[in-house]
Amino acid sequence: MPLLGVFQKLVASKNNDHEGFYVLSSLVEHLSMAQMGPHLKSVFIILFQRLQSSKTTKYVKSLLVFFCLFAGKHGGNMLVNLIDDIQAKLFGMVVEKLFVPDVQRVSGGIERKICAVGMTRVLTEADALLSEGYGKLWAQLLQSLVQLFELPEDDSVPDDEHFIEIEDTPGYQTAYSQLVFAGKQERDPFRQEFDDPKAHLAESLHKLSLKHPGKLTPLLTAGMAPEALQYLTAYLQAANVTSLS
Repeated sequence: MPLLGVFQKLVASKNNDHEGFYVLSSLVEHLSMAQMGPHLKSVFIILFQRLQSSKTTKYVKSLLVFFCLFAGKHGGNMLVNLIDDIQAKLFGMVVEKLFVPDVQRVSGGIERKICAVGMTRVLTEADALLSEGYGKLWAQLLQSLVQLFELPEDDSVPDDEHFIEIEDTPGYQTAYSQLVFAGKQERDPFRQEFDDPKAHLAESLHKLSLKHPGKLTPLLTAGMAPEALQYLTAYLQAANVTSLS
C-alpha cells in the first residue's frame, strides 16, 4: 500500500508528523478492515518507535487523537488487542503515560470529541481493562475522560519544544478536511453515530454494568475523585440511567 510509505516518511519528521496522521486517519476511516488489517501491526510499531525516539507534545496529541479515531471506528477491544499484541500490557503504559497526563492537551472541538468517543469505546468494550491487571487504570482513564469534558485545554508547552510551531499546526477539523475533502469546512467523523458524547458514555457504562454486575461500583469509588464522580453521576442522570451495578 503506497500511502503507508508516505505516512512513514511524514511521521518520522517533527515538522510534518501531523500530515502523516492525516494520511493514516483517512485510511482508517475509508478502508475496510480487510484492506487495512494486514498492515496495522506494522503501522502501530512505527508509531511507537517514533514515540520512543522523538516524543513531542504535538506528536503525543496527534497520536492520542488517532488512537481514539481508530477505537471509535473499529472498537475499543481491537485497539487494546493491537497494542498489547506488540508487547504484553503495553496498553496499560499507554493509559498511564499518555492518556492520563496528556489527553487534556488535545485541542479543538472535533479532536476532543474524537477522544471522548474513542475513550468511551475503550472503557466499555475492552474486556482486558476490567481484568485484575488493568482495573486501577480503568478508573484513571474514566476520570481523564470526565476531565476532558469538564476542564479547559492544557495549552502548556515544555520549554524545549517552543521551536516547533505547535500553534501554527492545523487541527484535524481544518487541515484534515482540506487534505482529504478539498475544502469542506467542519467535518466530524462521528457526527451521525455519536451526537452527545456524555450521553454516549452514560449509556455505554450502563450496558457495561449489566454485562459485569457488581464490577464497576468498587472501581469507581476506589479509583475516582469525588468531584469526578459527581460529574459522572450528572451524566447518568441526564441520560436517565438510574445507577451502575
